[in-house]
Amino acid sequence: MDPVSSTAPPAGPEASSAAQTEQLRQMAAVWERVLKTDGIRPDDSFFTLGGHSVMASALVRAAGERFGVRIPIRALFEHSRLDDFTEHVLGLAASTAPLPETVSTDVPLAMTSFQRRIWLAELIDSDVRNHVPLAWQVAGRLDPDRLRAALGRLVAEHEILRTRFIEDDDALSVRLGQPWLPPLELLDLRDAPNGMTGWLDAAVRRPFDLESGQLLRAALGDLGDGRQVLLLCLHHVVIDGESIPVLLAELDRCYTTPDRPQPVVQYREFAAFQEEQRDTDSWNTDLQYWASTLQGADPDTPLPAPGQPEPNGAFRIPLPDGLLDSLHTVQSEHGVSWFMVAATALAVTLHRWTGLDDVTFGSPTVNRSRPEFAELLGPCLNTAVLRSTVTPDSTLLDALLQMRSQALGALEHQSVQFDDVVTRLKPARRFGRTPYTNVTLNMNLLDDHAAVLDGTQLTPVLDDSLRSNYAKFGLTVTMVQRDGQLIALVAYRGDQLSAEHARELADELADLLTRFPKALNEPALGHTRPTP
Repeated sequence: MDPVSSTAPPAGPEASSAAQTEQLRQMAAVWERVLKTDGIRPDDSFFTLGGHSVMASALVRAAGERFGVRIPIRALFEHSRLDDFTEHVLGLAASTAPLPETVSTDVPLAMTSFQRRIWLAELIDSDVRNHVPLAWQVAGRLDPDRLRAALGRLVAEHEILRTRFIEDDDALSVRLGQPWLPPLELLDLRDAPNGMTGWLDAAVRRPFDLESGQLLRAALGDLGDGRQVLLLCLHHVVIDGESIPVLLAELDRCYTTPDRPQPVVQYREFAAFQEEQRDTDSWNTDLQYWASTLQGADPDTPLPAPGQPEPNGAFRIPLPDGLLDSLHTVQSEHGVSWFMVAATALAVTLHRWTGLDDVTFGSPTVNRSRPEFAELLGPCLNTAVLRSTVTPDSTLLDALLQMRSQALGALEHQSVQFDDVVTRLKPARRFGRTPYTNVTLNMNLLDDHAAVLDGTQLTPVLDDSLRSNYAKFGLTVTMVQRDGQLIALVAYRGDQLSAEHARELADELADLLTRFPKALNEPALGHTRPTP
């Protein structure tokens, strides 16, 4: 079949109408923009085009904005072909509710549950670092003075970059600070091949003063031969992975058009909106969903701790080329994303590793479903808990279909923050472990964002060894799709998991992912290890 742009839709009086042809073309344009693929055909599947859960959120948001409807994310998984999805969307009638009135700038301001959680984690354990190190090689030359001024304009326009987090009389509050000019360190790295990693490592290890409101560090390094590197380190209370493209786009605007400030949606509006959702009907419905879904689940997935604490560690999991292509048939036949496949593989690996028939792990979710917050600078994250239960008769396919249901349910019931779920369930707590999420699956690398700054190409680079600083949980598996390949990384806490066991677990996960399409009829429990 020819691409949508040059072929009429299937025969039939309704399908052949000019109006429906145009609507199908408009929907194809949305898919092409989100999936970054040209020539999408009516019978193309979202999954065979490389779609995954984050793209699904972006696609239903963009399609909903284009067609003036609110689209549940489940609709894309149940109608994964372009023509079926378009027909379904055209039948929807729900409209998007308006945003609340602009939040007052009076202090104190609302903060999100995510911000409060990681702030409290640092107050409880002074060794915790919630820093986000970022680095880009620069193909071209950036002017240090212009870059320094652009950083200052960025801070002035985006309140999140000058927000103060204050502990006062055992209470936590958020207030806006005055605009400030971030210092820009100039580094001579021409004869220092490890200088970039050294600066990032030092920036990550040095704590931020949250009360100062100055939670951004910057450096510009000279690599010689006309090459530079741009280095940033921010605190996680002011940025997340989805914010990084926004940060770069706004920095480019401030660098190239300094005299043209533009209105931006401020993070305090998102925090206030999130607070307003509490105790609404939908919020209570979602809270009941999570209470029911996690009822009876063990809050701690055991890991084999070493006899003596070891250093934290991080390493890449070797995965074969073409793994994503090999998963396309599974994705299309069962209506699943590659994230659901990865989540199933991790769950089954945990079942086999622990010998348990009931395991949970966490996964960060992006809470940017409203168009107004799509380009917001600031962390819009929640944590979903994925639960996997199997029996001796369960197959890998059974586990996959259950994980599909779990993942879709999590995406549809994310108005409630993870902290509210924990408060409702009141699980037993252990120091250094987060209930239900001490094993975490993250589907986005924070530095996987190329960009253009004043015409210069920025290509992300980061030494994987620095990712041991992300070891907030006992075990974190990070997976990302880059250049058509699936890349996986493990980070672990050395006091909860030894380097040897981390490597063994990673090898088993890689083996299962590699064999996944041919292993669907395997028992989910398979061989088991002794419970640690």
